[in-house]
Amino acid sequence: MSLEYTLLVSAVAISLVALYLSVASWLKMRRAVSLVRSALGNSKTKIVKPRRRYLVFEIIAVSGDLSHVRRDHVEKALQKNFQLLYGLIGYGAARPSLVYYDESRGAGILAFKHLWRNHVFLLLSLIKEINGVRVLVVPVTTTGTRKKAMKALEKT
Repeated sequence: MSLEYTLLVSAVAISLVALYLSVASWLKMRRAVSLVRSALGNSKTKIVKPRRRYLVFEIIAVSGDLSHVRRDHVEKALQKNFQLLYGLIGYGAARPSLVYYDESRGAGILAFKHLWRNHVFLLLSLIKEINGVRVLVVPVTTTGTRKKAMKALEKT
């Protein structure tokens, strides 16, 4: 009875693994076929052209003086953390750039490609220190134009 039970359990386990591998390979093949079709233009879904988005953010000093945080320090912190998190290829694909930074208020505008929106939010949450000042970076809003971002920045 014990040998039969062991064989039954192993047969079920092997069949579950085989099922998982077949489903996983089918999904990969389906994705590869859809990518090839979209590249050839034969797909119902089109390749999305990346658009620029503007994120209005505010920097809050946890410990230290916010007046020690300048624009170039914010740019270096964004660039360093983005490259650590996503590498040079991700940095080049997202193309984040600090459009505007008001040193007196600690608020600014960050431009990036819309496909990297969630990545940028994660990046801002991971920035803990800029130029020796412990900070908290809070995203305020995301807009599609620089003009709307400037208006939202004036309201904060």
